Amino acid sequence: MEEHMAHLRSDDYYVEGILHVFSTAHQMGFQATGSKDHAHSFAGQVERRIPLLGKLQRYRDQGEAMCSLSDVLPSLKRKSEAETWYQRARDVGAAHGLFTLECVACMGLGTTALDEGRHEEGLELLRNALVAAELNELDEPAFEQDALEPLISALFKTNSIDEVEPLVLRFREAAKARSEKEGVCFAEFKSLLFSAQLHEVLCLCTPRWEPHTTAHHLPSARPYSV
Repeated sequence: MEEHMAHLRSDDYYVEGILHVFSTAHQMGFQATGSKDHAHSFAGQVERRIPLLGKLQRYRDQGEAMCSLSDVLPSLKRKSEAETWYQRARDVGAAHGLFTLECVACMGLGTTALDEGRHEEGLELLRNALVAAELNELDEPAFEQDALEPLISALFKTNSIDEVEPLVLRFREAAKARSEKEGVCFAEFKSLLFSAQLHEVLCLCTPRWEPHTTAHHLPSARPYSV
């Protein structure tokens, strides 16, 4: 019996590995060309891969596959399913203490809610993503920066300056840490863009002081008549 179960597990690993290779190839093809054929193939293979990853107890990989599937489904006019898969990924993260999954899933759910006009719900989900990013088990600064970016962009659109100002400074620190660790120059470039945007908004919102003029024009004298 144990030999039979070991054989089944080895088959599962083999099938999952094949699906992973082909789904990755189609994902790259879709990202490069936007081809619907690549998107369909990717979605079908990932949908087969997800239950296998759960069976193999590879929960982080399973949640990441769910999020990747969610990213592609809108292009196949399956947008409602994308939100469902993000929620499933979030549930997997919560069940297994994987804050990386909660972070990515909440970002997906938050941006979807914002796109559909559910602003308060979207902002709250993006705030949850940021909290999860701080707790990420991989201790990667990239998660904090990735979570901050959509939240800052959304707050700029709602003119929530009191909330966005400290987040821009925080993004700058996260970008610096990521740049030092990974050499990602784009991270710091985006930080400069946010800082410039904040400066522009603050200039527009701050009332300008203008000195009162002390000289007054006297009314024209009436001509004296006798």
